[in-house]
Order: sequence, then C-alpha cells, then structure tokens
Amino acid sequence: MKFRTIGGLLMVLLVCSCIQRPSKNGLQTDNYSNQFLGAKTGLLIENRINRGINYTDPQGTDYNIRYIPITITNDSTISIQVQITFSKEYNNPYPYNEERFKLIPLPREWALDGADISESMIDELPGFIENPVLNETIAPGEQIVFAIGSLYPRPVNSTGVLPRRLFVQGEAEIFEDCDWSMEKDRSSNQQIPMGIKIIFGEKCKIIPCGKISYLVN
Repeated sequence: MKFRTIGGLLMVLLVCSCIQRPSKNGLQTDNYSNQFLGAKTGLLIENRINRGINYTDPQGTDYNIRYIPITITNDSTISIQVQITFSKEYNNPYPYNEERFKLIPLPREWALDGADISESMIDELPGFIENPVLNETIAPGEQIVFAIGSLYPRPVNSTGVLPRRLFVQGEAEIFEDCDWSMEKDRSSNQQIPMGIKIIFGEKCKIIPCGKISYLVN
C-alpha cells in the first residue's frame, strides 16, 4: 500500500514538472504571446522582423525608415475594429531625448514578402507621415496586413529607432524593463488599448498607439 502511495506521488510530481514554465525573468517568447493574445482578446498579432529603406522627402531632407510587417487575425466570433493613431513626433529616451522621430502606419504592400519598394509607394509616403492613422474592421476569421515604421534623420547622430512589437494591453507584464509612456490599466469590456515597443540601442520604450473595439450588435 505504501509503495502505491509513493508511486502516485511521484506521478503527480512528474506531471507538475512538465507544465510550461515562464522563461528567465518571467518573460515569454513571441509565440507564447501570440497564443495569449488569441485567447484573451480574440486577436492574433504576428510581428515580423525589421526592414528598412533610406528616404528623401520632397524638401530634400534625408531619413531612415525602419518598419515591421504585421498581420492581425480575428480569431473570435465577432467583428473587431483596430484603430492605430500616432502623434506627429516623439522624443528619443534619455540620454538621446534631444533627437526626435515619427511613427507611421504603412499599407499592405509594405508588408508583403519579396515585394520591391516602388516609386508610387515612395510618392505616397508624405500622406502617411502627415496623417499617421490606421482604422480597420476585421470580420471573424479574417485578417489585415500592414506595417508600422519609424522615421528619423539620416545620418543618425546617436542610435537607430526600431519598431519591434505591436501588442494589446494584456501583454504589459512582459515589457516591465521598458520605459512606459502608456497607462497600463485602462481597458474596458468593449475596448482595449494598444501599444508598440520601440528599441533605441539597448533601451526600449512603450508608446500608446490606439485601441481595439468589439463591435457587438
């Protein structure tokens, strides 16, 4: 009888040891976070690796543009509205805060794999820079594809500005090491804030960038 009891306890310990644990410092991988988003908000957000181009505006000023392709899938049974809005300009974090950058949503063609940047895409850039807004409704089972880019002077004086990850408020606990410009607890039953993680060398910053809304009839 004692042997059966001991054997049962060993089995329980074995099962517990196989449960998925957080990675070092409580951070999770991107794959885990995407599953988390699908489970908690109805959205699955895929952030891909950075791309970049050099850009000269109509006034002859040279810039870097670094951007990430993003796919958002509605994994719920109701339509979800995604609204992304950026301010006209942001300051870099200390000690680079005398330098400024802009964030801009870019349309689907910027996020496609293997696509070249055409002259018409470049010609449209001033409009996106002047009006950095994206407003899309995603039906159940559908997805949207777009990009978010950073625009900063070239040559850069101190460090690059890399958009790294779009997320919804429920992921806040995995970005505790970043400077926050976003309130962490302002969600409601029908609206959840969105943020984006920006990398500056070894520093990172969280910037608010909009919200998702559940379109309940």
